[in-house]
Amino acid sequence: MTKILLASLAAFAVGCVSGGDIQLLHREITDVSRQVDNLAQKSLSKEQLQAMNQKLSEQNAQLLKANADTQAELRQLREQMQALQATIESASQRLGAVSSELAATRVTLNPAPPAGAGTAAPSKPAEPTQLYNSSYEDYMRGNFDLAIQGFNEYLTRYPSTDLAGNALYWVGECYYSKRQFKEAIDSFSKLLNTYKASDKAAAALLKKGLAYLELGDRSQAVINLQYVLYEHPGTKEAELARGKLAALGVKVR
Repeated sequence: MTKILLASLAAFAVGCVSGGDIQLLHREITDVSRQVDNLAQKSLSKEQLQAMNQKLSEQNAQLLKANADTQAELRQLREQMQALQATIESASQRLGAVSSELAATRVTLNPAPPAGAGTAAPSKPAEPTQLYNSSYEDYMRGNFDLAIQGFNEYLTRYPSTDLAGNALYWVGECYYSKRQFKEAIDSFSKLLNTYKASDKAAAALLKKGLAYLELGDRSQAVINLQYVLYEHPGTKEAELARGKLAALGVKVR
């Protein structure tokens, strides 16, 4: 459009000026046309640059978002792996405890005959052992109410035996399995107060912390899990507590 307009002006001017003036006018028109074209090209390049900058900004924003999503997924995976490890270790510890108790039970049920007794029949197992074993079998079968009843009867009749602390621990485990976490906490607390030397003390303290966590009481859960570390260092329960605290974002030494 600019070239056509300028050419028209040049044609109009032919009748009014000399030949030298016309040539000079042609050169000026050519220069102006070239400048107009250059300006048009520069304007186009600027628009393209703006478009490229806009596209780069969008791609950068997408990259940042993808990176943030990836980091969040990695954190979630780490937490899931820690929780899974804690569950596996807890199951392993529980199976170990069950194996130990079954071994002790077999020894109790099959006492060695006294010297010189020959082929005399083995003595009849004591009633406390029968009551404890039957209660424990109910627990293993998932008959938690019967197990609680049996273990409580054992505690009432034989509160001073070596297995009394264990019986109280399994009462707490029964309540925990029934998701009656307040009752479980009461049982574990009673064990820790009454049978402080019990070999179930560390496990009771750990499960007490986990029960508080199930109830949504994070502060009490953290306190009890930290007690496991301080009072029972080097145990499997301490390692489980450490893993759980780490999953909760609590730094421990």
